[in-house]
Amino acid sequence: MNRDKGKGRRAVLVILLAAAAVAALPAAARADEITLEEAVNGALARNHALAAKGYAHRAAVWAHRQAKAQLLPSLSVRSSYTRLDDETVRRANAIGREITMFFPDSTGQLQPFTIEIPQTVFRHGYESSVDGQLLLFQPAVWNGVSLAGASKDAAYWDREAARLETVHATVTAYLDLLRTDALLDLRERNLLQARENLALAERLFRVGRYAEADVLRWRVEEARQSGLLAEQRSGRRVAALALEVRLGADPMGAVDPDTTLPALLAERIGSFRGMTTEEWERFLSRPLAEVIAGDPRLRMLEQSRRLADIRHRQSVTNFLPSVTVSGSYGWQNNESPELDGEKAWYATAALNLPIFTGFSNLSEHRMTRAQARQAREETEESKRALLLSAETARTSIRSAAERLRAAEAALASARRNREIQRNSFALGRLTNLEWIDANLALQEAEGSYTTAYYDLVSAVADYHHAAGDLLGLLNS
Repeated sequence: MNRDKGKGRRAVLVILLAAAAVAALPAAARADEITLEEAVNGALARNHALAAKGYAHRAAVWAHRQAKAQLLPSLSVRSSYTRLDDETVRRANAIGREITMFFPDSTGQLQPFTIEIPQTVFRHGYESSVDGQLLLFQPAVWNGVSLAGASKDAAYWDREAARLETVHATVTAYLDLLRTDALLDLRERNLLQARENLALAERLFRVGRYAEADVLRWRVEEARQSGLLAEQRSGRRVAALALEVRLGADPMGAVDPDTTLPALLAERIGSFRGMTTEEWERFLSRPLAEVIAGDPRLRMLEQSRRLADIRHRQSVTNFLPSVTVSGSYGWQNNESPELDGEKAWYATAALNLPIFTGFSNLSEHRMTRAQARQAREETEESKRALLLSAETARTSIRSAAERLRAAEAALASARRNREIQRNSFALGRLTNLEWIDANLALQEAEGSYTTAYYDLVSAVADYHHAAGDLLGLLNS
């Protein structure tokens, strides 16, 4: 009796431990899930190309500061020390220390006149000076400051455009994985249902209620669903690898996305699903220039055109004069570093006016003018591409919303039809083939609904990517 009680306690303990382990499994699965916000933030933090754009912008900021620093006066202190060997000093000072010259006196007779030359070569020599320079009129330098500033702005918008592209690519990969997971769940349920129907058909065949052809049909359906499931699993692994690459993680295909979308994105999707005809007309009639006004890619295009114009102006400065003012004040002494020896100073104003440069300046001017015109044309063409992308995105929203509405109606109809067919099949009023068709219609309707829903989500993401505010829609 006591052994039975002990066995009972152990059995209860095992059941409790098993229940605790099973209860812990969903928590572990949830711990591995990643939300869309986490995926985007992770991609932004670990994207090497985006980090390179950030460093390029930082370098452009310092290049602009360096260009502006050239407009400020420069001041430097220079000092030097020279030492000669004793033999050189002795020989230099021993020769030619006196010069005798002859001059006529009052009677016209030449008289010798000796001049003593002071020591000119010393063992130790010290020289110090303070030098300064000011670029008084330098059009090329001024234009270089403008060019560096435009390059800094272009680097900033290039980084922002790369940031937006990273967000959009991550969102696209995330939504593709969600779509694949939803379809994978449908395939698994369809295969389970096909196997149950096959088992039922085999039992009915054994008791003589089903023909062998009915069993073969369900075997074909079970094999078809098995193949579709294997294909969907392969697609799921590829989609997971694509997202992991975006996240900078090891590509293992094990990432698990959270199906809950950010609140602002879900609210935006709901607003499109409930739009009336008048609201659609207002949405579709909004000027495209307003839609893409916040797109950093548009700003980057404008900065590229601005850079080309500034380079063209830079070529014009080659024909202009330049004025530089410089000066120096120095001390020269021997045998002592004290600043009390011979003093010298100078001031210079230098004017440089190009007269003939072998047509190089003219050739550069014509070249940069053509490049500036090329940049304008390319900017306009790229703007048109952005406008077309925005128009495609918002019309895709309307199309996806209509497809989702139709898919909802088709799904409701397929579910109701299958329920009716189930009752008829149970009463023997329906053939096996008709029952298979009812199941296939429901499966197709479920797949169409899932595809239409994620098409709408992707279209909304594409539209806000074109508008340049996709990241704000995710940070809820």
